[in-house]
Amino acid sequence: MNPQLTRRRFLTAAGGLTLVGAAGAQPVSADFSPGVVGTAPYLSDRLYPTMGTDDSNPTLVVYVNFLSEASQYFVQHNLERIVREYVVPGHLNLEVRFLSYRPDDVDTYLVGDDEGEARAARAGHGVWDVEPENFWTFFEFMFWNFTTKTYTHSRLESYMDLAGVRNVTKIANRAYRDRYDALVRGATDEAVRYGISDVPRIRLLRDHKHGNYADVLGWIRKRLDRANEGSVQTHSLLPGTDYETPVYVIESGRPGPTAFVVGGIHGEEPEGYTAARHVTRLRPTGGKLVVVPYANKPAVDIGARYTTDGDLNQQFPTGPEPTSTLARALWEELRSHDPDVVVDLHSSSGIYKHDGKVGQAVFPTAATPGNAVGACEYVNEQYVDLSEYPTYYDFDCGNSLDGSHPRLVHKVYGDLRLPGYLVETTRKETHFEDAVTWELAVARDLLWQHGVLHG
Repeated sequence: MNPQLTRRRFLTAAGGLTLVGAAGAQPVSADFSPGVVGTAPYLSDRLYPTMGTDDSNPTLVVYVNFLSEASQYFVQHNLERIVREYVVPGHLNLEVRFLSYRPDDVDTYLVGDDEGEARAARAGHGVWDVEPENFWTFFEFMFWNFTTKTYTHSRLESYMDLAGVRNVTKIANRAYRDRYDALVRGATDEAVRYGISDVPRIRLLRDHKHGNYADVLGWIRKRLDRANEGSVQTHSLLPGTDYETPVYVIESGRPGPTAFVVGGIHGEEPEGYTAARHVTRLRPTGGKLVVVPYANKPAVDIGARYTTDGDLNQQFPTGPEPTSTLARALWEELRSHDPDVVVDLHSSSGIYKHDGKVGQAVFPTAATPGNAVGACEYVNEQYVDLSEYPTYYDFDCGNSLDGSHPRLVHKVYGDLRLPGYLVETTRKETHFEDAVTWELAVARDLLWQHGVLHG
């Protein structure tokens, strides 16, 4: 085992907690001095733990496991080099995934033989959710005090406490009750999609490499040059007015389809506009991705469904031009990009196949209803945890949108005959991060089905 493992030692006033790992027993104390990983700049407005300096930078995704010796070696060696060379200078963001389940058998743990590794991963997401400012210190602590023993509730509490996490009991209880499991299972889903089978792995766009590869910096440099062939441009819709809102145009620099994604048409649906905001961080490997995450900014700002201008999603009649200033501007923006597919992200107070409302459903245009069925089946299988939610939380394909109502996606089909989707997750007794994860997963799968391949 690497002799650097003793770089940071910990001695408590009572003599220390002994952590037993592959290197044997180590005394552990509260005198933790975080290194370059633990003190890296971070971007807190992310679904997954992220370090970086600029939200628009390309993102390197790192797949690790708290029980993996190879992951420990990666964190102590190549990860530190990556952070120094690319993250701290502002060239690259870095986002972590905890790969706890085997990609070829999602009901089997990747490294250990019990629930401990997934519980530790959920605790990591809990630290990021509750105390993002302490996540990277906690992350570094875990790998510099590596153990092959199972992560019990009490062991997680001890680790978090010694790493300086404040809300120890709250986070440990959430991890024990399977909170954040959708995020952990999402890492396995990504691994399947990108062909990743082990840890540690690093991924930039759709390419990936073993994290302990000797020339990892050179590998990243070549892929970063490829990522920088594209661009992320932002302009304002209706600048200088009360409706002003950002539009993100993400170019791959290579031929391919164009997707137009909208969120925030209704201001009291944060799941929709938060998922749309996360879509702005995707990087297509061909074609173009256009995102308007906060379409109805005045309504989003006050958390209301609509303002005195009325319901924005009732202002898009098929045939005539839209009936309000904002609706006309949004429609013209959409048409100017000549999209191949449109995705509109919302949320509902209820559930489509349970109480007659529209949550947990995807409503396609008449052009491609089969794609919506596929996206629902995919998310139900990979993301919706039926040990935590009743079966009626599974997504369902709703009725086809054919232009018969004055809504945005109806007009997409009525005027343009394009594939389009109205995606509705539910706010009903749902953890916010679960609803956002589901919505983002649906959107990503729909984009993938339409050839908008992305990293």
